[in-house]
Amino acid sequence: MRLLLPLFALLFTFSCASTADDKTKSDSVVPVKAIVPEFKKGDLTTLSVSADPSNSFTVYLPSNFDSTKKHPLVVFFDPHADGSLPLNKYKSLAEKWGYIFAGSNVSKNGMTGEQTMKIGNALIEEVKRNISIDETEIILCGFSGGARVASTIAFSRNDVKGVICNSAAPSQPMNGKIFIGLAGLGDMNYLEMKNFMNNQDANTSPHELLAFDGKHEWAPVGMMEEALLIASIIPINGNNNQNTWEMYRALGGLIYDQSDSIKKISCMIANNLLLSGKRAQEAAFSTGKVRVTDESTIELPKKTDPCIKSDEAAWKAAQAEESVLQQELASALMSQDTTWWKFNSPNYFESKKQGADKFMRQRLRGYASLMCYSYANQAFKANNLHAAEKLVAVYAIVDPTNSEWAYMGANLYMQLGLKEYALNSLETAVKLGFNDKSRLQNDPAFSAVRNDMRFGALFGNMN
Repeated sequence: MRLLLPLFALLFTFSCASTADDKTKSDSVVPVKAIVPEFKKGDLTTLSVSADPSNSFTVYLPSNFDSTKKHPLVVFFDPHADGSLPLNKYKSLAEKWGYIFAGSNVSKNGMTGEQTMKIGNALIEEVKRNISIDETEIILCGFSGGARVASTIAFSRNDVKGVICNSAAPSQPMNGKIFIGLAGLGDMNYLEMKNFMNNQDANTSPHELLAFDGKHEWAPVGMMEEALLIASIIPINGNNNQNTWEMYRALGGLIYDQSDSIKKISCMIANNLLLSGKRAQEAAFSTGKVRVTDESTIELPKKTDPCIKSDEAAWKAAQAEESVLQQELASALMSQDTTWWKFNSPNYFESKKQGADKFMRQRLRGYASLMCYSYANQAFKANNLHAAEKLVAVYAIVDPTNSEWAYMGANLYMQLGLKEYALNSLETAVKLGFNDKSRLQNDPAFSAVRNDMRFGALFGNMN
């Protein structure tokens, strides 16, 4: 600022001594041309919001992107601020249907609602300023904590058509928006998603729950395509996607394939998928771009199908048992030692059966894993290392393939002054998939080993 003051003074003196013509020339303002970001077609481009360079996001433009046309936009929120993860996973869908994908590299678990709202809203506005977007076809999508972010932002914006929540339910009904839930049958949040849907009876806006054979994870590509097609073909306020006809036809075939695949696991879930697709097609009939008599119209099995009836009974029984077992596990976490957990874990988490019981026990494992994570974090914050040691040990028994227990173990060892054990545990975490370099680099617990060669080598081993 000190360097600018003499410059301002000089300019002022010069203007006072100038003639009228000179003054007119010096007062003329040359317009500054806005810098438009360079986007790569058929590839990922990482950018930042112009007004906030710290707000980074990644964009994927389909290879056939045409700036003279308007394209539907899908914005993804990953709970670990990895915007490129869903874009890489689903970019074939952007290519197939002409979507523009954007993913936040900043929004993540642990932030306040105010922070994530600011990040998400600024991202959307930046994309709208720089890319030809169809503002009647903006869909937000998130996984786990990112799903809660997506739904909160969607609820607050009039230009968002719908939201796809993968593995976490919104905090309120999505009135006026298309809502599509995605959840693995073995996902610890599956029942949360199901209960949310059961409480949507008074909501006249389209809402569907699509379940797949999986755990707490981003949905398979086929299921995400199904969700996007349903969100695209259903009209809101009289608007509909320009590809409605092609999408309608594709949805019929895709729904049948998904239903046939999951029918081996559950007749009820397979039928629910058919129902979701049929409702979406019926909503699309009003656009005039599809024909009711088309061969792609989804047909449903008879309501008296004995397979569906018996399967519904099995799932209800499993859900009732799940509530009881959750209470037992919550109590055991506080009262039982690691020996008890080693001996009894298989009785809770493993099943010789298929279908409802198998997925219920997968959800139980996820439930116990989340309890261990939450209580261990609380123990660390309270500096109760004795409790943290037990909880981390139980965490490793409950969810051995999860890298978080190993990372927590390394933190514990550092606080106990056991550096070699801490580095061993960090190496285990990396082998199990831990790859958050920023978190590791900025974690004060590891300040004493940052110059250690083994610590440095960990970064090279992260993807």
